[in-house]
Formats: sequence, structure tokens, C-alpha cells
Amino acid sequence: MIKHLFLITGCLLLLTVSGQAQQIDFCGEVVPMKRDFVSYRLMDVIKRNLRYQGYLPALRGKAELYFPVIEPILQQYQVPLDFKYLPIVESGLSNATSPVGAQGVWQIMPGTAADLGLTVSAGYDERNHLIKATHAACKLIRMLHDQLHSWTLAAAAYNAGSGNISRNIKRQGSSDYYQLLLNNETAQYIYKIIAIKQLFESPELYMPGFGYNVFSKSTSNGSVFATPAPVSKSGDKDFNTIRIAIGKTTLVKSGIAVYAARLQNNTHFEDGQLISIQLLDDLQANGVYIRKNSSLSGKGWLVSNRVYVDLGFGNSIVLYAEDGKKGVPADLLKTGGAVQLRGVADHKSTAWNNLLPEMPLAMQQ
Repeated sequence: MIKHLFLITGCLLLLTVSGQAQQIDFCGEVVPMKRDFVSYRLMDVIKRNLRYQGYLPALRGKAELYFPVIEPILQQYQVPLDFKYLPIVESGLSNATSPVGAQGVWQIMPGTAADLGLTVSAGYDERNHLIKATHAACKLIRMLHDQLHSWTLAAAAYNAGSGNISRNIKRQGSSDYYQLLLNNETAQYIYKIIAIKQLFESPELYMPGFGYNVFSKSTSNGSVFATPAPVSKSGDKDFNTIRIAIGKTTLVKSGIAVYAARLQNNTHFEDGQLISIQLLDDLQANGVYIRKNSSLSGKGWLVSNRVYVDLGFGNSIVLYAEDGKKGVPADLLKTGGAVQLRGVADHKSTAWNNLLPEMPLAMQQ
């Protein structure tokens, strides 16, 4: 049994991108991408982030250190994990000081810090203590959610204050963040958080030339995040054999199929290179059927030391590593290792029908 299963969260809206469906949400709350002004604003914020190609890998590196500390505390307070992206927008995960006196990774004001039990003095400021400040931020986020009954509005209130958000809701007669007329900073705040989430969790959508990329970048080549280092001749042998070996096809009850596959020989790897994959099982997912031992080919891109392969199926069939994340770690390409080729299960497939008797009747309908 594959240990890492791809979980599908309900109540997500589908954004059509070049004919493919991409799910966009914040804390499980729908981002109404069907409204043109919402999709245009989000795309504009993402584009602005992409202008600074060099900082994203460094920010990811920082997040790898901070997120393992932040996530368990969020879970302790039952705050959705999407809030881990809030301090990236607030401070870039640094103990910064704002012009108005907000301090630390979570950018907490002095008065708010005192109300939340943090010590703030000339010689000692607990807003700069990651664990204590994260506990305080979670308490504040929970209070804001209890007042506003929405994680999206709670995040907006973290920026503008619950009083400002409540007054705008009452004055405008709407509790829809995406419909409210707010000050410019707060009006963009949620979009910035979602943009960072997208760039962290679905970077392949924003690669020039990827099969279902969001933006047209006809004049760009390679990754939008970083220019890959040139491959030396002495290093070519590291990529002579790229092996992927996993077990037999596994269908899980969430409707995701996992297929065995193997990457064919590559003399070297660089951005945009065509990568061939041999199927070790029959692939049947989302209306697509391909016999085992057939080959699939797609271009690969290196983003923050991880290679993403465009198999030509958009989000329907995606290459995952054994760690449960999309793409393959660059080091894994050199040594070979287990990965997962995942697709949406076809309910008409024999394997799926064989699974049905194990499922509750409600799930079979």
C-alpha cells in the first residue's frame, strides 16, 4: 500500500487553464475564479511575484526551516495550514520591523502582543521568538474567525483589524471578501497569500512552455524561477540511467490511481529536456487508456531543486515522488528511486469495480 495518498479537499472551485482544471482555494474556502476581476487580480499578483525569479528558491529554503515549527502549532489551535503562508506575506519569514511598529515573523503590533501575553520591552521582545509568536498569532486568528466566521475574513482582519472588516461588512451588506471594497493593502492581502501558496504548491503551472501553464511566455525559455546551472561533460554520467520503480497499480477510495512507471535513459538533464517514461501497468484514468510497456514523453523543468515533468495530461496524470509531492527531487534523478504516477481513476475500469464491494454504499452511488 502506498503510504502517501493524494487527498482531495471538498468545496474547491475548478479554474480552467488551457483546457485543464486547477483547483484554487484558501483554507478550504472557495476562491471565486469565475469572476473575471478575481482571476485577473490573482494572476496579476502572481505575475508580480514571478518578476523576482531569484528570491523564490531562497524563500522555499527558509520555509523548510520555519514550516515544521509553525505547522504543528497551527494544528494545535485547529487553524488551517494555509495560514503558514501568512508570515511569508507579512515579513518574508524574517524578524522585520514595520514602519508602524509591527515586529517579528508574524508582524504583531505592541498592544496586540501585550493582549496576547507576549513580553515586549526594550531588552526583550517575544514577538521575535518564533514559537511564542506563533502561539500568539494562532490565538488571534482563532478569535478573528470566531468573530467573522470565515477563515478568509479572519486573514483579512489580521491585516486590517476585525473592527474595520466588520464595519465594511455592515456598511456594504456583504460578507464576501472578494466582493468587499477595502483599502488597497487589505484588498490585495488574500490574493498575495494565495499567490504564494500557488507558487509553492503548484509551481509547474507557471513554467513557460508547460502543457497547462497559466501565462503565455513565448519569448521566455527555461524555468521562471531560476536559470539552471550548465551541465558539465563530467557530470553527464550521473544521469545515464534514471530509474523509477514502484508497485502495482493502486486505486484508493478518493478516486486517485497510482501507476508503476520507469524513466528511460537520459544522458543528462537540463531545463526543457524531453524525458521518456515507460508504463509498468495499464493506465486507465479520466477517460485515458494506455497499455503497459507503452512510453510517455514530456518536457522536464527544474524548480528549486525539483524536476517537474509535463506528461501532456494537465492535472489528470501527474508525476509524484515517494515523499508525496509533485515532481522528482533532482538528486533522485541521479540515483534512481521510487515515485508515483497518479491519475484520476476511471470508475468504469475493472480495477475500480473490483474495489467497490469494499466501499460503503453511499460512496458507490
